Amino acid sequence: MGKKMMSTALVTAFFVIALSSANAFSQSRSTGIGFRGTYWDMDNQPSGISVRQNGGITRVDVGSGGGWLYFYSRVNDSWLFEFSLGVAGKAKTEEEDFWGENVEVNAITPVLLGFRHNLLAHDTQSALQPYLSFGAGPYWINDIKVRDRYYDDDEEVYVKSKVKPGGYTGGGLNFMLGDWVGLNFDIKYHFVDFSEKHLYSGYEYGLGFFFTWGRYHSPREKEKVKITIE
Repeated sequence: MGKKMMSTALVTAFFVIALSSANAFSQSRSTGIGFRGTYWDMDNQPSGISVRQNGGITRVDVGSGGGWLYFYSRVNDSWLFEFSLGVAGKAKTEEEDFWGENVEVNAITPVLLGFRHNLLAHDTQSALQPYLSFGAGPYWINDIKVRDRYYDDDEEVYVKSKVKPGGYTGGGLNFMLGDWVGLNFDIKYHFVDFSEKHLYSGYEYGLGFFFTWGRYHSPREKEKVKITIE
């Protein structure tokens, strides 16, 4: 497993270096919007799909995936304001032959405001742009349980919703594919209820794409133009 992970890391690093050296795009756009698929490591549960059978009982676990829609706008040469709307969740089903089925769905919907700090200059010609980020906002948590009994058509539905404050810190990389489009890799750690001990607190890993528009002119560039005119 270690060798496989090392090979994957090396291939990824090679791709990053090749992409960075093969393209040269300015990152001085002022505004952007992006979409990102994500894996949220909530309560340290395994990701993906798991199917287990034991006698007449079938258990299926699906999680912990989700997605984000985010919008950002440049504040100055190094800082950007970011608004993010996301959703992530997991589902568990347990079916007993001829008896019934139990379904449990856990979902979290964060609405976050934050800032991103680019580690390279805004007018860099590199296709690779690393950044750090942090922010906060409300986290809507929904827990849904359904208990269905086949023999008497009895169904019980239990829904519990609550809102918790929270925040995040993280970082990521943008890979410019052109002057207006690129790929995004992002890592965050979410502190739901501002506590790392909360059930939904944990690391989140995302991969997606973004579009940018609008030309950004730094105050220094404007000052140079003003001096030249005078």
